[in-house]
Amino acid sequence: MPEGPEVECTRLSLQAIFNKKIKQIQFTNLSQKYKKYRFKQKELDIFEDKKIKTIERKGKFLMWIFNFEKVILNHLGMSGKWIFVEENEENPSHAKVIIKFHELKQKVVFDDVRNFGQFRVFESYETILRHDPIRKIGIDGLALPFPIDTFLTELKRSNYINREIGDILLDQKLVAGIGNIYRSEALFQAKINPTKLVENLSPNERKKLGHAISDTLHRALESQGSSFNIQPFQTPFREEGSAQQWHKVYGKQDQLCQVCETEIVAIKNKGRRIFFCPKCQK
Repeated sequence: MPEGPEVECTRLSLQAIFNKKIKQIQFTNLSQKYKKYRFKQKELDIFEDKKIKTIERKGKFLMWIFNFEKVILNHLGMSGKWIFVEENEENPSHAKVIIKFHELKQKVVFDDVRNFGQFRVFESYETILRHDPIRKIGIDGLALPFPIDTFLTELKRSNYINREIGDILLDQKLVAGIGNIYRSEALFQAKINPTKLVENLSPNERKKLGHAISDTLHRALESQGSSFNIQPFQTPFREEGSAQQWHKVYGKQDQLCQVCETEIVAIKNKGRRIFFCPKCQK
């Protein structure tokens, strides 16, 4: 969290700052506690009076494109979010980056409670495309139409075929934008047990999963993402998502399945839990 839909919701809201002249991009005093931001203010000073032309999304990454060569790569991490804040309003308590504009009375602030996010300057668009996490990124889970044939081909790769499907769905080199929440929901929609090996998936199951991934991510985007009580996701306009209202399995351990009334179970996979119905997802 945030996953692809939440990152895309963020990108869409940030269109409000496109083509606005930047007064200042500033690392906060709090940010200087962390090595990745420390002593790097000079890298941001050159953005004064520049404009943000657009922001592109690559999986869970945001690529900030300006009206000159340099580009910023932004990742929201596990808790990061951008928030529009009035000029005279106090900044959020975990603010790491503040952007002010000449034409706007609002500033936009990157608030990152758990500090897994990033805001990093690259020399050019071409340079950022060579950056390993971007260069190796897989299918965009929010692509329309979803490239089902490519997905089916990727599933045949030797590094996937002998692994559990629930494990590989978090590999951003396969499908970018899936995280823990939508992995569980897509597998439930496709009626696939997360412990099933990829090689044992039938051709029909593989197709159903591809369509379920696309459907789940787009439904989440339409719902403005998922928000929970602890560190809820918000768009930059502080709107909370509602996708959690239609979740069938995520976070519902020991509750009854809405389809068959079997208890939802959770298993750990590399320290993260996958939720599923053992009857619906045999």
